[in-house]
Amino acid sequence: MLSRGFKQGRCILARLDHGADIVKQISDLLDKEKIEAAAFYAIGALAEAEIAYYDQVSHEYRKISINEPVELVSCTGNVSLRDGQPFLHAHATLAFSDGKAIGGHLTSGRVFAVEAFVQELLGEPLVREHDSTTSLYLWGQ
Repeated sequence: MLSRGFKQGRCILARLDHGADIVKQISDLLDKEKIEAAAFYAIGALAEAEIAYYDQVSHEYRKISINEPVELVSCTGNVSLRDGQPFLHAHATLAFSDGKAIGGHLTSGRVFAVEAFVQELLGEPLVREHDSTTSLYLWGQ
């Protein structure tokens, strides 16, 4: 197990722009604020979205396109470094108008109305490296 302690830095609340891509907009906030390590969550609504499921046998992401409005019931994740840049790792639960939900790795989503919270973590940031067992980019030693 890899673990590392951090001190809490700034807490940032942001209302994302209507029509923006949720992943890009949060990533832009990280860039602007020079945040390399963080925990975050977001709630709201998306006009459309794309999530993915990682197939553990083929080592490929299976994309799921959602071409209708959904509630962003929960979106949570973390920020670490990958290739020297802040990397947003986000998972989301999305609810349809009938109350049924779907979840997975959030790859994109067009914002209808989203509020996000970022908790900056101070200390040596974790760095993602290619893991040969999973073919994922995981925190390295």
